[in-house]
Parts: sequence; structure tokens; C-alpha cells
Amino acid sequence: MSLARKKAGNVLALVVVIALNGLAASGAMSGDSIGVLANRYRSLFLPADYVFGIWSLIYLGLIASAIYQALPTAGAERAVQRLGIWWAVTGALNVAWISLFSFGQFALALLVMVIFLVTLIAIGERVRGGRAGADRASLAEQAFLVWPQDIYLAWISVALIANSFQFAHAVQWNGFGIAESTWAVAMMFVATVLGALMAWERGNWLFPLVVAWALRGIGARYPEVAAIADATRWLVPAGVAVGAVAWFAGRRARG
Repeated sequence: MSLARKKAGNVLALVVVIALNGLAASGAMSGDSIGVLANRYRSLFLPADYVFGIWSLIYLGLIASAIYQALPTAGAERAVQRLGIWWAVTGALNVAWISLFSFGQFALALLVMVIFLVTLIAIGERVRGGRAGADRASLAEQAFLVWPQDIYLAWISVALIANSFQFAHAVQWNGFGIAESTWAVAMMFVATVLGALMAWERGNWLFPLVVAWALRGIGARYPEVAAIADATRWLVPAGVAVGAVAWFAGRRARG
């Protein structure tokens, strides 16, 4: 396939993803919007509705990335070559997940989201160009390739945890008798640690910020749940601070 066709195909793939996600978000796809379905099986790891506005930022980043790829420049050519088929694959998985979730196929949707996450890890490594690649990339490559994928990966990582909680509610799992608030706080801690690790090891400084945004939203939804409110009160600022230190330390270590 020629480079021009690959560029056009990547743009078309994104248009399809955004269109179908719009249908799902409005409820036109299945009759129930994603928000309605999520709240029907509400868990203690579900952020407030406003938090999901991050999808607007994700799609703006992906649109900017698609435009960058379409430019007649050497940088755009490198971007398309690095992305390979993965851009289209992640788009297809995004559509598959949103479709399955919209029609209540929660088990399959969760499985697809796991695969989705793996492909985002792969695409993130390709655009980064190795462990220290993000540090050496030009500002344009970081802004239009690395950062949009970093936000995307961070959000889907958090969404996978949220979807796991939602699935547990759908199948009425009792959590081995452990209180759901305990599970929620434990996974908030795990997400915060993951954010710091990603900042240090991969230079993904956006990951801890996305985690903090999600956790702040969980605290905003459940201020009456003491364990949740207390955990988010200290985890949010701690996650941002530790993430910043980890990113700086990792950058120095990578030289």
C-alpha cells in the first residue's frame, strides 16, 4: 500500500471511530447511552460524569495526530511508518468495545478492552521509538504523536479498572466478602503507583495526571463514602507529586 493510501486510511479510520462513538454516547446505537449503562451498574470506581469529558481531549489529540500524519513532511512519513497497522487496529478495537458495551455484552467488552490496552501499549512504544525516544523526539513528534497516545493509554488503563468493577456489579460478584470500598481504594492505589512507574520508566508524564483526574472524579461522585473521600484526598496530590518526581528522575537516568 502506498504512503498516501496509508495516510488516507488512518484518517478514515479515525472518522469512523469518532462517528460510532458519537452514536453510542447519544444512545442512538442501542437505545441506551454509555453513561446510562455505566450508571445502571454503578460501582465505587466510577468517576463523576464530568470526568468522561477527557474523551474530548483524547479525540482532539487523535485528530491532531491524524492531521500531522497527512502532512507532506518527512516527520509525517516517519509517523505513518512507525504506526504501521496499529492505528487502524486500535480504532477497530475501540469500535468493538463501544459496540459490545452498548449492547450489554459486558464480558466480551471487557476482553476486548484488555486487547485494546495491549495494542495501545504497542502503539505507544512505536511512536516513542524506545525507552528514551520520547525525550529525544522533536516537539512536533511529542505533541502530535507521543502525548496523544500517552493520554489515550492512561485513560484506557483507568477505564479497564472501572469496567472490571462494572462487570463485577453486572454479575453480582461479592468480592470474596471484602467491602467494595476496600477494593476501590486498593485499585486507586494501584493506579497511582502505575502512574508513577509509567512516568519514571517510559517518560509518560501525562499518565499520573490522568489517574489523578479520574480519582478526583471518583471522590467527587462519592463524597459520602468515607474510605473513598479520604483516599482521594491524599492520593490525588500524592500521585501528581510522586509522578512529577518519578518523571524527572527517569529523565535524568535515561540521560
